[in-house]
Amino acid sequence: MTGNGQVEVYTPAADNEGRDAEVRRHMKRTPGIGIQVKVAFRTVKITRTNKQDYLEIRFTLPKDRIQNDPRLWYFLAVYDLSQLKFRDPVFVVPSRIFHRWARNGTWRGRPNFEMVASLGPASHDRWAPYRVALSDLGKRLLEIVDDMGLTASGILPQLAADSVWLGRAAHRGAKSLPGARYGRKYDLIREAVIEQNSLSAWYKGHLRIFSPFLLGTKAGDPHVLGYQFDGTSEEPLSRTGSPENWRCLRVAELTKVEVLRGVWHPVPKGTKGHQNCIDRVDVSAHGRSAGRPIRRAA
Repeated sequence: MTGNGQVEVYTPAADNEGRDAEVRRHMKRTPGIGIQVKVAFRTVKITRTNKQDYLEIRFTLPKDRIQNDPRLWYFLAVYDLSQLKFRDPVFVVPSRIFHRWARNGTWRGRPNFEMVASLGPASHDRWAPYRVALSDLGKRLLEIVDDMGLTASGILPQLAADSVWLGRAAHRGAKSLPGARYGRKYDLIREAVIEQNSLSAWYKGHLRIFSPFLLGTKAGDPHVLGYQFDGTSEEPLSRTGSPENWRCLRVAELTKVEVLRGVWHPVPKGTKGHQNCIDRVDVSAHGRSAGRPIRRAA
């Protein structure tokens, strides 16, 4: 697992919740994540002329077994029987994204799921953001476990009327950093901008997959300006590279934000004009001010 001894994997006593394994951080009391394993034993080719190998996974599930719990993830890979090991890379995908993207009709009355993902190093298909090199698998699993925190979702539990939330008081002399002012989500996006990592998040009922270029405030309200290259939107996405795919997103309305490390969409060529998404820039992916040329932020 290449997790420096920090990855602990357990087999559930019963697989009645769609879990083949549970992953936790060693000697930590925080909850772990559930993993559903789907493995192919050979690769496929899409066309005769295309020499690229693909991972193909097909299966059905009863409707009552489809769970979009944030703590449930899919591990999808090709297992090489001749070498007795997984083929590089593998895929680690949140259940809600897999169920949304891979669902393809029904078979014998049960929802059918089909995934065809390129194994090529230069692939840019929809599954590319969830590729993981075998050497990074342990590290990626630990990142997911740590990001889950203590709760299974972003919904606060129902508390009794006389319940009280307790927290540590901040020191009066402590300076307020952007992440401290706007919360952990803002800090997560801020780090993604600096390190040039893409993000996936839900926004106004749509799954957005985008590269964040600017983060700051507009009239004091945190916003992020990103280039969306996958997912869905209120306005259909244009062709890849089109300046029409810039999106101005209010940070407060982004939910289930996840960092797609190592995935970045460069600035489309030929963009013109100036962005009006952010009037006070906190961080920029290229260390530039808000006045740099960007044609549109829808």
